[in-house]
Amino acid sequence: MTTGSPSFLPWLGVFETLRVERGRGLFIEEHWASLQRSAQVLGLTVSADLRLRAQALPQEEGRWRWIVAADGTRDFFTPEKASTEKIYALGLSAQRVGSENWDALHKTLSHLTHWQARQAARAVGLDEGVLLNEHGELASGAMSNLFWIKEGKIRTPATEAGCRAGVIRQWVLEQAEVETGSYPLTALDLADEVFVTNSMIGIMPVNRFGDRRYPIGPVTGELARKYRAVVAAA
Repeated sequence: MTTGSPSFLPWLGVFETLRVERGRGLFIEEHWASLQRSAQVLGLTVSADLRLRAQALPQEEGRWRWIVAADGTRDFFTPEKASTEKIYALGLSAQRVGSENWDALHKTLSHLTHWQARQAARAVGLDEGVLLNEHGELASGAMSNLFWIKEGKIRTPATEAGCRAGVIRQWVLEQAEVETGSYPLTALDLADEVFVTNSMIGIMPVNRFGDRRYPIGPVTGELARKYRAVVAAA
C-alpha cells in the first residue's frame, strides 16, 4: 500500500464541452468564462489557459473537452461528426435535480443524475429526458437546456430552478426576448413549439413530449437559422 498519496477526489471537478468545426472551436470565450465561474464556485484553481490550445486543434469536426479538477487542468479533443438528427423526441425523466445543487447548476464531473436520465430516455427510443426539480418545476433536459414558445413568447427555466447557464442558452437569451422563471410541467402541454439546446446540437427542435406533438414553428426555425449562420461563419 502506498502512503502519502493524493486524496481520491474523482467527483471534484468541472468541465466544458466545445463544438469544433473545421478545426475551430465555437464560442471559446463564452466557454472559458463559464469554466472559470464553475471552478470558482467549487474552489478549484484553473492552472492553464486552455484557450491557447485552439491553434493545436486538428482540422476536423469534433468535441473539445476542458476539465478543471483537484489534480489539475487539462483538455482533449475527440473527433465526432455533427449530429444528423433534425428533431428530438422527449420524455419525462424519473430522476430529479436539486435547484440549489452544484451538479445541477454547473457542469461538474459528478453528473450521474443527468447521465442516468439521458440513458433512460435512450433506452425507450427517446432522444432526451426532461428533468424536474424537487418542487416539481421544469429544470432542463438531461444534457440540454429547455425552451418552449407560447403565443410567440419564448420561455425557459431560470437557473434558480436547477438548470445550467449553458453557453447556447445564453446565446438564445441574447437573440430574442426570453422570459425566465419557475414553471410547472403543464407548461409543455400548453406550448406551441419546443426546442432544446447545447453546444453539440445547437438549436434542436422538438416534435414530441410524451403524447404531446409539436410543429417546427417559426420562432424555433428562425433561431436555428441564425445559429447555423454562426457555425458557418466560424
